[in-house]
Amino acid sequence: MTSHRSKITQCFPWIAREVVLGAVIVFLVGCGGGSDGAAPPRTEGAYTVGGVVSGLAAGKTLVLQNSGGDDLGVSSNGSFSFVTRVDSGVAYTVTVKTQPDGLRCAVSQGAGAVTANVSSVSVRCEALPAAMYTVGGAVVGLASGGGVVLQNNGGEDVSVGGNGGFTFPTAMVAGAGYLVTVKTQPSWQTCTIQNGAGTVSTANVQAVQVSCDALIAPLEGFWVADLCLPMALGHAWTIARQGESQVHVKQMGVAYENGSCSGAFRTWTPSDMGNAVFTKVTSSGPLTAFWGKWPQGNGDYDLAIWTRVGPYLCFLRDNPEWPSTMAEVEARTAGAIAGKACARQR
Repeated sequence: MTSHRSKITQCFPWIAREVVLGAVIVFLVGCGGGSDGAAPPRTEGAYTVGGVVSGLAAGKTLVLQNSGGDDLGVSSNGSFSFVTRVDSGVAYTVTVKTQPDGLRCAVSQGAGAVTANVSSVSVRCEALPAAMYTVGGAVVGLASGGGVVLQNNGGEDVSVGGNGGFTFPTAMVAGAGYLVTVKTQPSWQTCTIQNGAGTVSTANVQAVQVSCDALIAPLEGFWVADLCLPMALGHAWTIARQGESQVHVKQMGVAYENGSCSGAFRTWTPSDMGNAVFTKVTSSGPLTAFWGKWPQGNGDYDLAIWTRVGPYLCFLRDNPEWPSTMAEVEARTAGAIAGKACARQR
């Protein structure tokens, strides 16, 4: 005689792994069919991400990616699913990492949030004209919700909304030159390009690498003031990224072993200064200015500009006067460096 538990697992095999101490089991009857064995417990997320490939020629292979990883090679038309399952609510972005030679494959309905098994991703491949090849590569480090616009040869644009592969739509003849640049940077990030220039040979170009990082990344690290007080005492700061436009600041004293503010030193227990919040970032030559508010440790803020130039990080306060132009910022920074009022990274 089939037990009530077997009846439950026949109707709802997923419930077998959701046993919780003290739960009340409601007995279900009348399911019928199937065996008494429960489905094996899942070791990953609940749902698959996939869709359909069409137009892929015999003997050709393309590589798809989900959210910048989980590579999946596809060698035939029809349904596909990424190996790694994901849980409900997790975002997915399907891109083409590697185009098949002689073909151009494009993804539609490739992004969304998982609520059930995803089977709506469409990958359509088309044959390229003879001896024509695509230019593309991969984007890494792009923040969630961000977007970067890339340009080839100063004319053709492609908008990339997530990490993973990208391809410019227009194919190029063998022997043509390409130059990939960033046309529009993402908000609060800067993207740089490696392997962005070259000549198309007899295969698709897939080596262009676009690496994105936060604008405030140059502020991170351990910084020690150039100037120390009598008895060889100085200050230092630990600065850590805290979101796209904020850094967390800890300040501490520094005691040098000699009287010249050089050589070995030890630090005192740091004081938590809170988050420094920036509203804009501007550059002039090698100098970058971070405009925002400086934490005072008591919940209050002072208007401030931080400048990063060469090995120096300088804190320009609103006293005695608040600079309003980059020329004034450059002059104040030069004066601060000369007066040993800046810090260097250690």
